[in-house]
Amino acid sequence: MKRGYWESHPSYQDAGDASARAFADPKAARVAEVLGLRGDEPVLDVGAGTGHLTEAFRRRGHPVTALDAAAAMLRRNASPRRVRGDAGRLPFPDGAFALAVESNVLHHVADPVSVLREMARVGGGRVAAVEPNRNHPPMFCFNLLVKEEWPALRYTPSHLRRLAAAAGLDARHVAAEGWVYQNKTPAFLARRRARPTGPRPPAGYVGGGSEAPSPPRPRPSRSFPPPRRPARGR
Repeated sequence: MKRGYWESHPSYQDAGDASARAFADPKAARVAEVLGLRGDEPVLDVGAGTGHLTEAFRRRGHPVTALDAAAAMLRRNASPRRVRGDAGRLPFPDGAFALAVESNVLHHVADPVSVLREMARVGGGRVAAVEPNRNHPPMFCFNLLVKEEWPALRYTPSHLRRLAAAAGLDARHVAAEGWVYQNKTPAFLARRRARPTGPRPPAGYVGGGSEAPSPPRPRPSRSFPPPRRPARGR
């Protein structure tokens, strides 16, 4: 991951800003709906940054552990559970969480499939991902102009499905959604675009919720009565 790139972005919005909330809250709600979360399960936010998704899940009642490789970002995250670490080698035991979620991380790592596998390992098989949508014209232009964002140019709903499949996950929901850029949309516009009333533009982000496939249930064994012995004559 480009750690220096993230260390040098102090202008990112705080998690409580209107644009950050308008970006993150609908995505947390959709993930909870798709994956059947109650609201008290432990969540790991991988590449948590300043805590946009961290706080969205905490507002829903989840205890959230925020993990990031960039110390400058992590210092601004309000979660009481903060860990500096590598998304490709998560420092947690298997099944430590009920869900592992990431936002704008996969397109910055060399091996996104390995990251998804690690997330599934510690997240009890539940993974949620949010990545830029190449088919959104403003997002496409932004990613084209910023060299560090070039890998995002391949991200579409179908690409996210392929990554989930390669990681051994069943994609339960993958769709283009979200009209708010968490760090670029002005607050007054974020509030309005979070509740659009007219025609909606192409979504700026691709979101997906996946689960590890359940192991097949063993077939019930069929029992047969023992064979009868022929009656002996007297």
